[in-house]
Amino acid sequence: MESSIITKDKIEINYADEIMRFTLKVGVVACALIGVWAFTCLIAGAVDVGPMELVRGYISAVTGR
Repeated sequence: MESSIITKDKIEINYADEIMRFTLKVGVVACALIGVWAFTCLIAGAVDVGPMELVRGYISAVTGR
């Protein structure tokens, strides 16, 4: 029968890396939510006024005419 050996090792945690990973994940989730919201608004605009009017409005907004 083999006996288990329990060792107590100190593990160093780099808190800067952990905070960086957390903020990266929060940023990715925020970007995904903003992208979904923008896509939803684009679809809602296309349904409301039609795709051609949406493109015409976009072009007039960019060119100023």
